[in-house]
Amino acid sequence: MSGAVEASGERILVVGINYSPEATGIAPYTTAMADSLAEGGARVRAITGIPHYPQWRVTDRRYRSGRRWRERLGSVEITRVAHSVPARATLLGRMRMEAEFFIRATREVRADDSNAIIAVTPSLSGAAAAFVGARGRPVGVVVQDMTGAGAGESGTTGRRLARLISHGEHALMRRAAVVGVITPRFGDLLRQHGVAGRRIMDLSNFTHIDPVNMNRMKARQRLGWPQGGTLVVHTGNMGMKQGLESVVEAARVAQEKGLDVTFVLVGDGNQRDDLELLGRNVRNLRFVDPVSAEEYPYVLAAADVLLLNERPGVLQMSLPSKLTSYVSARRPVLAAVERSGITRAVLEEDSAAALVEPGDAVALLAHVERLMADDQRRADLVEAAAAMGARRYGREAAARRYRDFARRLLDER
Repeated sequence: MSGAVEASGERILVVGINYSPEATGIAPYTTAMADSLAEGGARVRAITGIPHYPQWRVTDRRYRSGRRWRERLGSVEITRVAHSVPARATLLGRMRMEAEFFIRATREVRADDSNAIIAVTPSLSGAAAAFVGARGRPVGVVVQDMTGAGAGESGTTGRRLARLISHGEHALMRRAAVVGVITPRFGDLLRQHGVAGRRIMDLSNFTHIDPVNMNRMKARQRLGWPQGGTLVVHTGNMGMKQGLESVVEAARVAQEKGLDVTFVLVGDGNQRDDLELLGRNVRNLRFVDPVSAEEYPYVLAAADVLLLNERPGVLQMSLPSKLTSYVSARRPVLAAVERSGITRAVLEEDSAAALVEPGDAVALLAHVERLMADDQRRADLVEAAAAMGARRYGREAAARRYRDFARRLLDER
């Protein structure tokens, strides 16, 4: 069968620490996958954590006490389990959060009666809980990020521990009945570490926003942003992986040069406080709290340039989730990413972004100036990004991929 999950008694369990109402990162994709399987006729349950991303704190008072919450979002039954949320991205804090989620999620997986289980990484604790609690049921894994590579490339851990995490990650993937990857490069890496190619499926993400047809000035007015000047907008997590210190420095250089260019960092994360301290007294830098899913398209519309920024040394760990939104926004994308990294390879294939080396504040600002001086270049980038979005990130195609993934998994019983 292709394209839909049969409704006759199929029960699918989704396990992952991030889920709606988190509006950025992998949560929108996990939520959409669960919704699409339910729309295809399956009975879907999700075991997840408490909303905390990208703020890395629990803002909803409902989840500040208790161990377990039962909810329903659309047609999906949700079970949330409690876990700590580290204010800083320290190794010990992350390990504690993962351990607590693993223990409580495993109990839920064991007690569940679904026919098949889909785990989403990161975090690895969700995948581990799926396998430990499976009781013979087939387990599929959706790889949104490479956890071990992320730990090392983001600077969260040393190389030895990162290799140990990768070893465990690859061992879990080799046990999976089916592995879905959001980019072929992840599939290549997993094959190198013993995952059978026949078990790997393309599971590219999709554009989960509806872009608004609004000019920059009207969007800025709606948001209460400055009307004049060039706005370079970065959205989403402010963590170690993003390496936003160079963006703060670019804003400082713009101020020193008297340029009317403002870098706007929209979102939150465990590095935001440090970034705000680093950028104090920089007038060409603006921080904006996370916005709702409804407001996010207006943030994109308000930009002259959309910025995708990664820390130097980030190569194999992830493909930024914001890319699927950026390519639909009809704004030029500027990407500060490594030459041999996954993100650059994807963007170069479609010529969908202007590219600059990461960590170089002066070069970043110079690219912004060149883009703003070249109307044709900006128009070409917009068209290339739109074509990439239509080809790679269509919603209906993504829904079909999710259902085909589930069908293959169910067929492994």
